[in-house]
Amino acid sequence: MKKALVVTMLLAVCASTGFAEDFLSVSGRLNLRGVIPLNNNSATEYPSLLGRVKIDTTPPTWKFHLWLEGGWDGSVDLPAHDHSVLKTWDEVYQSTTPFLEFKELYGAYSTDILEIRAGVQRFSWGRLDEYPVNDLLNPWDYTQFLRKSLEDRKIGVPSLSARVSKGDWNVEAVWVPILVPYRLPLPTERWAGSTEITALADQPGVEVLTREPDLPARNLKNSSVGVRLQNTGPVEWGITLFHGYDPRPVFKATTLVVTPESGKLVVDPGIVPDFHKMSSFGLDAATVKGDWSFRAEAAYAVGRYFNTNWDQWGYPSDILPGIYDLNPNQHKSDTIEYGIGVDYRLFEDCLLTLQAQQTIILNRPDTLYDRKFETLLWANLKNGFMNQKVETNLNLAYNPEHGDTMAKANAWYVFTDSWKAGVTAVAFWGPSQSLFGRYSKNDQIEAEVIFSW
Repeated sequence: MKKALVVTMLLAVCASTGFAEDFLSVSGRLNLRGVIPLNNNSATEYPSLLGRVKIDTTPPTWKFHLWLEGGWDGSVDLPAHDHSVLKTWDEVYQSTTPFLEFKELYGAYSTDILEIRAGVQRFSWGRLDEYPVNDLLNPWDYTQFLRKSLEDRKIGVPSLSARVSKGDWNVEAVWVPILVPYRLPLPTERWAGSTEITALADQPGVEVLTREPDLPARNLKNSSVGVRLQNTGPVEWGITLFHGYDPRPVFKATTLVVTPESGKLVVDPGIVPDFHKMSSFGLDAATVKGDWSFRAEAAYAVGRYFNTNWDQWGYPSDILPGIYDLNPNQHKSDTIEYGIGVDYRLFEDCLLTLQAQQTIILNRPDTLYDRKFETLLWANLKNGFMNQKVETNLNLAYNPEHGDTMAKANAWYVFTDSWKAGVTAVAFWGPSQSLFGRYSKNDQIEAEVIFSW
């Protein structure tokens, strides 16, 4: 039944290419993607077929906006563990294919100075690429982390927003009434990375259970709010205030339970996603000078939680039937985060992007894997050839504290305004707990064909 529903939606997306009226603006995209893993120990990933449709009404005062995605996700461990079609707002582990997801779905009322939106929204309050430190309103989908773009990682949240604009000034306020959790892959899926849990799942004769967390009660006390003041003069700058749930993953250790069952060991690893409120005050700025563009942002966060080093969690060296109490594995600290990015146009169709950002954990104990100073360095070279028929990107990311690295290269050939095809290669190096090193089994070559309208 759910396969028929997704097929119907995808056919409707395709059919919409021929539909256009003065009242509606319709666009969409179909992606066919296949992956060749370069590590024999990597989990299987099947081809994916994904569809996207965007619909906007054109009258200037009352507006409606829809961004719907769906299709077959080849990264899901088959048979699918979740039998729901729609992605929901109350589960961390949503291993389902085929699927449908409302990335954005809202109504808006606009005048010359006021815009009010209500519905499922995504926000962009940061300046930096990949890890904007002030972009805290939307949780991320980590099921294909580092393969997806920042925009694709964001999960839409039910929210009410209002923006007031006057000249070069505008202020935006957002209320998110409920916690929408981040999403994680199952331990048996490719993008689970290297963790204590995936190490258990890799052992023969072991089945690892995943437990959904008990989410905070859905009431006014547990909502999130954000306010952003922005000036759009020659130097754009903004001030951001946020109070709500930290969208970054952290886990709580409870009790490891190992049970023999039908000739195998069933393991409840005793690790569940956890959620904590935090407050953040941020600043950001951006400007353009000739062929150069500069952007920067910084934030002081109060009450962030971090996990301790895996060695501190209390897992036994041998997994035998029994019940084992795990150690407390969280630490609370304020942080300072800041970064700067620079874009330079080397020539007409070639853009070089450099970015550096750092997190300071102000109260860091020795039990944390993260260092007091954690740095991320990014470089990207984007180029176009043959009158933009060929597009290439070379990307390198490096964390000097742990020596982990990600390298990515892709090339696209644009056949027409609607069709293009490309190949992407990505590789990871580093220690198993580091940001990039945990995906060292995920080296891959990916081929993709895109039809858009």
